[in-house]
This record gives sequence, C-alpha cells and structure tokens, in this order.
Amino acid sequence: MENNHPVLREIIELFVEPSRKARYLYFWEKSKRRGQLLDELLHDARDLRADRSRELVPTLSDPDQLLALMRKQGAGKTCYVFGRSTFDGEQADLRAALADVAGRMREVIVFARDTQLAFVEEHDGRQFILSMK
Repeated sequence: MENNHPVLREIIELFVEPSRKARYLYFWEKSKRRGQLLDELLHDARDLRADRSRELVPTLSDPDQLLALMRKQGAGKTCYVFGRSTFDGEQADLRAALADVAGRMREVIVFARDTQLAFVEEHDGRQFILSMK
C-alpha cells in the first residue's frame, strides 16, 4: 500500500471542497498523515463538494444493488479502495470491493477511476455517490 497513492490525490482534487483542498493535499504529501487524511475525509461528508455528492437514502447494504447503481452511471469492472477495507490502497474488482464494505459502516471510499465515480460509506452508515456529472 502506497501512503500517498496518486489516485487518492485525484479523489481529493475531484471531490473535496476547494476551501479544504489544501489541508487534504498537505496530509496526502506527508505519508505519516495518511490515517488523519482518511479519518477526516471519510468520517463525515462536510468536506465533500455538495455539487458532486448525492446521499443514498435509504442506504444500500446489498453489493449487487450498489454495483448496478454504479454500473448504470458507467463504472467498469475495477476500482480503487481507500479506508477500512481489506482492499485499502489497492485496485480491486468493483463487486468484490463493494461486497467487502457495503453496509458495514467502515469509513471507506470505492473509486471507479475510469468514470470518476465513487461510493462513500461513513462510520454512521450514511452513504454517498460522488460523481462529476
């Protein structure tokens, strides 16, 4: 696992509020701050761009439903995962990653890089889809 993974920087650039971006990029540059970066980014959605975020209500714990939702928006077969997952910091099969995290309140982001689409689940179970569209 790479502490300052370039895909994690891409996520910051795409989805973090502009006023908070410098703070997250600072954490990204300091490998010892990776835990703090992920904790702040994934603990709650206050620093995510509201115009690129949609809360899922009700939440989905079925990975196949999440997969269908993401595929409908163009996601491919693979993703990058950051946070409390067995796939942390790795590229993984999208369905396997969703099966690992969906409905588990683990503070995780599953990012389909090819479509700049992400699934986020917070510690309290709130879920979001992040998208450029």
